[in-house]
Amino acid sequence: MADFQSQAMGLTGLTIDASSTTPSRAEFSTFLNDGVIDVTSRWILVRPQDIDNFTRESATTASNGFDTSGAKIIAVIREAGADGDTDGSTAWEPCRKVPVQMQSRVVDVDSLSYASKYNPAYIIDSNGLLNVYPVPDGTDDGYKVFYVNNSPEETDGSALDHASTGIKWFPADKVHLVVLYASMKSLQAKMGDTTITDLSVTAVPPDVPTLSSSSVSFSQSAPTYTSPTTTISGVAWATEYPAAEVDITTPLAAIVTNIDLANGIIDASPVPPDNASAFSLGGEFDDAMAKAKALIDDAGSLTQGDDAEAHLASEDSELVASTVQIASQELQRANLGLQDATQTFSSGLGKFSAEVQAYQTEIGEMSARAQGYIQAAQGYANEVKTRLSATQTKIAEYQSRVQDALNEFNEANAVYQAQLQLSFKNADFDNQEDARLVQKYQAEYAGYTAEVGAQVQEYTQNLQADGTGYQWLQGQYASLKAEYDAAFMIAAPKPQQQARR
Repeated sequence: MADFQSQAMGLTGLTIDASSTTPSRAEFSTFLNDGVIDVTSRWILVRPQDIDNFTRESATTASNGFDTSGAKIIAVIREAGADGDTDGSTAWEPCRKVPVQMQSRVVDVDSLSYASKYNPAYIIDSNGLLNVYPVPDGTDDGYKVFYVNNSPEETDGSALDHASTGIKWFPADKVHLVVLYASMKSLQAKMGDTTITDLSVTAVPPDVPTLSSSSVSFSQSAPTYTSPTTTISGVAWATEYPAAEVDITTPLAAIVTNIDLANGIIDASPVPPDNASAFSLGGEFDDAMAKAKALIDDAGSLTQGDDAEAHLASEDSELVASTVQIASQELQRANLGLQDATQTFSSGLGKFSAEVQAYQTEIGEMSARAQGYIQAAQGYANEVKTRLSATQTKIAEYQSRVQDALNEFNEANAVYQAQLQLSFKNADFDNQEDARLVQKYQAEYAGYTAEVGAQVQEYTQNLQADGTGYQWLQGQYASLKAEYDAAFMIAAPKPQQQARR
């Protein structure tokens, strides 16, 4: 497999070797390390379920104060009185994360938050230091930390640099994205190295001869070419946009403000609610309905049939009234049973509806965070494109000013030449020496104007070549940037349809 330096040279057309200066091998190696961090943070943001592919495991540590260096912690495990390195199946207990303000509770045996060796805890203290409780003392109570790697290395554990061919604790199918990132940064550095120096015309006008005759009346100085000035000095990408812009804990302050990538990470996908059949409504509703039906039947039996007719025939008004009262009471009980059944069903349906709505909200928030990051990244890309385009525009503007300055020089020279010729024509030279001096001056002045024109033309040609090279670099950068961003956009979660009730 070709090393990363060779791959980048094929993508960019740049020379990156021991003698190159922009980018140098050291710069390219830095770009590779930055690329690992950028790809890791962006991929976990859009695909949190892939976090295990970027996991690094620490050695067993026997004292508190593990330096996380800002890494995202995935899990912490602690030995429970046995050597976990030789008995990995039973010796380790998972540690729960506890807020830093609870650190006095985890060591208090009377607290519900007390951490025992079978229910250990960990806290992230100041400066990103990780402490485990119970506090380890080196007697089979060490701990291990599983975290997202933020210190890139070659597959053999050596420093990641231009000669590397693989990356440790990093998925192999994402390595090409790191090379793309480093290639983009290399092109940015090359564009940033584009420096337009002001045109400096070195041609010096000849001295006007001193003539013995006073008959020549001409005192105007010869015109000089005034070079335009410019403030274009390239863009120092390596310092203006440092690696921190892609750090998962640092906002892109140099370009896009208030984009906190750490808060955009989705730790877990939303869990959909159980469907309506999962609620135990059927049995409750059927029981209530059966009870109501029985009550209605009982009430009806008192006001129908032979017994009712006998009561009415005997004109026993009290018995009839009692029968009607009992029927009324039973009907009321039946109505209450129906109301209970209806309320039970409505309550269950309302709970399901609320869970569906909460699930939809969670889906929307997850999608919005992912889409928000993509939009922020696009804003960054647009800003970079604007900055790069501005340099090309300034090149064209300065080239136009150079031509304007030459035109002004030519106009002033034409006026000067005309006045000079008129003065000499009207002069009455006393001797041949004066005539010879005049002819010499005319020849020297002609050479001076020709030299000015040649220097300006050479500078213009070089400026055009610089502009063409800059445009090519800009096109290569845009192409690689589009390929790089597309990988994350494809992996990003798509907005899901809202669940139907």
